[in-house]
Amino acid sequence: MLLIKIKKWIKQKAGIRSWKWLKYKTKQKLERRYYKHRYSVQDIINLMKSMGLKKGGTVFVHSSWSEFYNFTGNINDFIDGILDEIGPDGTLAMPAYPDYSLSKNPDSVFSINSTPTIAGKIAETFRNYPGVKRSANRHSVCALGPMSNFLLEEHKYSITCWDEKSPYYKLAELDALVFSFGLGKYFIGTMVHCAESILKDEVPYFANLSRKKTILRIELQDKTIYNQEYYTHEDDLYVIITDNSRKRMLKYFDKSKFDRSKLSNLTINMHRAKYAINEMIALGRKGIVIYERPIPFKKYFV
Repeated sequence: MLLIKIKKWIKQKAGIRSWKWLKYKTKQKLERRYYKHRYSVQDIINLMKSMGLKKGGTVFVHSSWSEFYNFTGNINDFIDGILDEIGPDGTLAMPAYPDYSLSKNPDSVFSINSTPTIAGKIAETFRNYPGVKRSANRHSVCALGPMSNFLLEEHKYSITCWDEKSPYYKLAELDALVFSFGLGKYFIGTMVHCAESILKDEVPYFANLSRKKTILRIELQDKTIYNQEYYTHEDDLYVIITDNSRKRMLKYFDKSKFDRSKLSNLTINMHRAKYAINEMIALGRKGIVIYERPIPFKKYFV
């Protein structure tokens, strides 16, 4: 208890948001001195093509704009480059979830049209693109392309945000490619939660992650209010995913089903949604999970 108080006092005096944030900013400061190579949007697209990007494909993108500091273009150049490459028959999707505090305040309303996403600057810019649609869900997704309706329409009926009706699970049905930019070597994506949603009625460990019923008020495009009911973990249950836990999970993956690369400082990962989701479900039945906490004791998988 004393150590916690000391750390809290140091954070307040030094103006540190969190130790994790301090570690990240220190790491980035050192990397900026080392990585100087500049790259263009075409360099990114060429690398994505070598990792499987194709015309007419469905692509999901996770990103951290702060890691694009050697990029010669801007956010719109990045988004337009992907849209141009997949063409009019392709679909681009990104996370579009609002601030977590909305689900904790019963008087709050999540507006599909105007509530910004906290999924990053690239996702927020894409959300405001003409023609982009957004799902009515606590863990909302936005998409542009012919498969947008298929991905998004049923999300408001999801019981856990990541079940069979969610865009994340439907990525597997479309054999989509999930790319992450600047989020670390072992980042897989939000689709990791699909396993816990699919197995919640089968495996006690995953049932424990979906015990709390929550209602989120969502203002739809026509201004009507929809009360979305979904299940999440209890407030006192610590759910933790780390780079180490992701790394352990990837040891079980077929290496031909994912790819990772680097462009200057920027880490770029690609996972095939169909393989990754089905593999994590199969591993989940064996007690192999993506989480550090709660600890996956064997008794929870009997």
